Amino acid sequence: MIVNKNTEVSIIIPAHNAEHFITKCLQSIQQQSFQNFQVLVVDNDSTDRTVEKVLSFVSTDKRFRLLSNSALGVSNARNLGLREVQSKFVTFVDADDFISNNHIQILMDSVSATQADMGVTGFSYETEDGNTLGTFSALSAKMHAEEAIRATYDLDGIQGVVWNKIFRKAIIDRYDIHFDPSIPKFEDHKFVVAYLVHCKKISCECQISYHYIKHPGSALLTTKTSLVQDLDVYLTIRQMIVDHGFRNLTEYVDVPMQIIVLNHYWHPFDPHDQAEAVKRMINWRFIFNNLFRRSMKNKLKFLLTLFSLFPYFIKRESCKDDAQL
Repeated sequence: MIVNKNTEVSIIIPAHNAEHFITKCLQSIQQQSFQNFQVLVVDNDSTDRTVEKVLSFVSTDKRFRLLSNSALGVSNARNLGLREVQSKFVTFVDADDFISNNHIQILMDSVSATQADMGVTGFSYETEDGNTLGTFSALSAKMHAEEAIRATYDLDGIQGVVWNKIFRKAIIDRYDIHFDPSIPKFEDHKFVVAYLVHCKKISCECQISYHYIKHPGSALLTTKTSLVQDLDVYLTIRQMIVDHGFRNLTEYVDVPMQIIVLNHYWHPFDPHDQAEAVKRMINWRFIFNNLFRRSMKNKLKFLLTLFSLFPYFIKRESCKDDAQL
């Protein structure tokens, strides 16, 4: 197939059994005010009617392409898409989400007006029936690399996801940046940081233009990993940041560690996983950070967690007493 060498933006969409969502997703892209784009849908061994629905767009709109991914997984699918991209910029959309009709224009304006290396827009979490669960919008701002890296760890910042961002393909190619298929979770954050360590300027827009749909099959809800696995990923990301000459800040480990540990305590992978979370929670530094350095809402959540930890505290003190006898 002949690729338009003048295409400015490529949109990569990994898709697996997305027949109930993919049409709305692709329609939202087709209706963009910015029209100079190419869509690469990478099918991930779907067994439903996903391919059929994608082909209906491919057959009528030359900007849409369907690729088949033999190496399964969202990271491999995105990497395949990246290898096919020949445009100046690339962005990502998940097959079960959709974008506002000015989403690509906002991203393109954010990088074009300031010659930024990355553009960022706001996003919302929504239910399948359209109810908004929350919105995330960094203030309109220009950041340097270290500010942006820190903001990926901030729940009110740009966050470590790829689908509210646009990237320069030249930077991806120059530094061989790709998604890590060996990790089942947080592959987005690792990719974003691997890109940001080579950036000079990041442009953020506060408009909400990406719509993330939460449903029972969402990857965030179905991907199961242990606490140790998750922390290993963030330790690897921190090492990458430090290796590229940035300061070794507590945000690179302390902030994600606290959130991840609490999540694994309440939603453990298995009993051993919860015990590992408890072991990390029963220390004064962890308690101090959660009681005095987090929002009031999170403080209240953590107080409830502390009450549930009393049996563990008592057991630990009892073990200490037995050891002294």
